[in-house]
Amino acid sequence: MKPPPSAVAESATAPSRTRREEILDEAMALFAERGYEGTSMSELAERVGLRKASLFHHFASKEVLYAAVLARLVEEVASAITGSAFLPGTFAERLDTLCDAITSVLGQQPFAARLLIREVMDWGPVVREHLADKIMLSLAASEAFIVAGQAEGSFVQTDVRHLIITLTGLHFMPFAIGGIVKGFVGADPSVPAFIEPRREAVKDHVRRLMLSAREYTRR
Repeated sequence: MKPPPSAVAESATAPSRTRREEILDEAMALFAERGYEGTSMSELAERVGLRKASLFHHFASKEVLYAAVLARLVEEVASAITGSAFLPGTFAERLDTLCDAITSVLGQQPFAARLLIREVMDWGPVVREHLADKIMLSLAASEAFIVAGQAEGSFVQTDVRHLIITLTGLHFMPFAIGGIVKGFVGADPSVPAFIEPRREAVKDHVRRLMLSAREYTRR
């Protein structure tokens, strides 16, 4: 599978966001359930109440649609990172906001998290050709935020890049292994019964990993 250069970004004449998001949501679930090859554009069109020709008006091909599903998650996580990093407040407060934002994004798109992890593990063409640069920019923004917090004394002195790898797993993996999570904790990662306690658990774990002794005692 090799998406065309336009796979990630649609033109300025794209349809309304409401319809686009509906298509992306249904496509995300189908791709997660059946994989790329097993997903049919005909069935997707039926699910969203469109003729197949109309679906191709919204997304030019299945490759374009698949890339858009993954790109949406990457872009929203990136926005959460950059947005939280530049908020007013202490580094500890911004860290809490960042954790909440990422948990919310992943909770809204748990199937996309599963697809993205799978695609990154395989280093598939969508990641290689369209998403890798965006992912690396997000990691670089995370690194800059942590380094600034270390310089200010709010974050512990540790290997920043290995810390970011650890944090990536902490955030993403529960949503990528949804079946195991549901069997273990009794709630699907997409429902509030999981997301709300997960939000608090993530903040607690990240504080323990990152906050300096001085900052942690203030919490």
